[in-house]
Amino acid sequence: MTRNLDWKWIAIGVLIMIALNLGAGIIAALTLSLDLQSASSGDEVALSGGQLVFLAVLNFLAFLIGGFIVGLKSAGRTIIEPGLSAAIAVLLALVISGNFSLGSLLAGGLVPFAAGVLGGWLGERRQATV
Repeated sequence: MTRNLDWKWIAIGVLIMIALNLGAGIIAALTLSLDLQSASSGDEVALSGGQLVFLAVLNFLAFLIGGFIVGLKSAGRTIIEPGLSAAIAVLLALVISGNFSLGSLLAGGLVPFAAGVLGGWLGERRQATV
């Protein structure tokens, strides 16, 4: 039995993922602002291992929560759609930043895709209990 993708929820998911990632970026900027202020505009910012882990967890949570929202609010079974939404959001960010390549999409999109799918699955489970 094949199931068609719900493109409406993929599009809504992309918007949710972008909004959550902008929010995560604001949280990261506020949290790391003291470290970023010490670097001048032309210098590269060196982040510690703990700061990189913090950013990775924040990014993962943004996609996980986005997937959860899509899985919870969408009608029917919507698990792959949040993962595709996350991958499309990463694709858009890479294109806008001028860093798009197939390698960067694969490297930068796999974890968000997995987080979106996991969030969608958790949202569907929550939807089923409500």
